[in-house]
Amino acid sequence: MNAVFSSSFKTDLVREETRYAEISERLSGDLHERVAGLVREVIRWKGGDHIGPHGFPCRRAKPFPFYIYYEIEGDTIYFLGLVHERRHPDFLKQQLSVDRFGGV
Repeated sequence: MNAVFSSSFKTDLVREETRYAEISERLSGDLHERVAGLVREVIRWKGGDHIGPHGFPCRRAKPFPFYIYYEIEGDTIYFLGLVHERRHPDFLKQQLSVDRFGGV
């Protein structure tokens, strides 16, 4: 299984890690480790059946208020974005229509 990270996913992760680092470097590191662990889990299990409020498969990054959204096509998992749980359900669909893996 191949993993491809969209530019949106990378940008989202760096932005949130930076925001948490302003509070605590440890908190930022915890977010990074949680996201990395979930990415490994998604790859290991070849996705799963978790569908989030945005209509895409996802994993919740508890205790952080984010979903990791992904899409599977063939043998490739595309990580779409790290989206705050309170974002409007249309957010990810709108984001993808603008930048559909254009900057992967």
